[in-house]
Amino acid sequence: MYDLHIHTSHSSDGQYGPEQILGMAKKDNLKGLAFTDHMDTSAVAEGMRLAPEYGLNFISGVELSTVLSGREYHLLVYGFHLDNGIIKGFLEQHCHAIWDKALEILNVFDQMGFDIRKDDIQAWGLSVPTGVTFLNALIKRNQGDKRLQEYLYGVKASSPYLNFYKDYAFTDIGTIVRSALPDLIETMRLLKGVGVFILAHPGNADTAILKELKGEGLSGIEAYSTHHSARTMERLVGEARSLNLMVSSGSDFHGELIKPGIGLGDSSGKPDDELITMLLSMTVR
Repeated sequence: MYDLHIHTSHSSDGQYGPEQILGMAKKDNLKGLAFTDHMDTSAVAEGMRLAPEYGLNFISGVELSTVLSGREYHLLVYGFHLDNGIIKGFLEQHCHAIWDKALEILNVFDQMGFDIRKDDIQAWGLSVPTGVTFLNALIKRNQGDKRLQEYLYGVKASSPYLNFYKDYAFTDIGTIVRSALPDLIETMRLLKGVGVFILAHPGNADTAILKELKGEGLSGIEAYSTHHSARTMERLVGEARSLNLMVSSGSDFHGELIKPGIGLGDSSGKPDDELITMLLSMTVR
């Protein structure tokens, strides 16, 4: 079993460090894995260095947040070289843009009556801000605010960060975040040849979108995902086969504090052997 969608503490919403995850993967009898932190590749070198000690195959990866026609899509890029200047430049440029937008989000929270300041934004990791970043910042000075109680002690406290993200993703805050994200098609054109493109947890993405993305270099879709119902997974596998795209599989593991009930390696299916062979041949050790 390979888990090709894992977040370490180098994502701002990842709970565990790279070596801790490698230990978990060995215990769970995974054969291999990929670290796919949000807009950040800094855990990849550690994964490459340490994975052989745990008897694991390791694949370089990153998850890019992008938009297409106003909708957010996550693009997984695998098998790239860590010293590739194109992907380094892309991440630096767009991470700066997203952090700049974070200041606008602070203004929205301020207008809502929260006491929140620039110095309060401290991500768990090194990547772009997420719901974890903002909820932690709000709690710092507003713990008694009634609007936060449901995330701290109420019905949403079992998964506070994920619930907070869901509640605010489609408000003005979500709109601000999406306005800072790069265009999906432009991203694929810029990074063509850098690595293998897999569309993460595509959900209800229709055939026309998948065909368009294949024309831009998409190699596969993450049909097997904890984001999907059994029916959705079955549909996406069918879409992949009909479009001659490879099937990928990933848990989207963040740790139990972020996504309770989702463990390392959790998936209803395996990635195509063809995909694994391709990625292992590309990842430089």
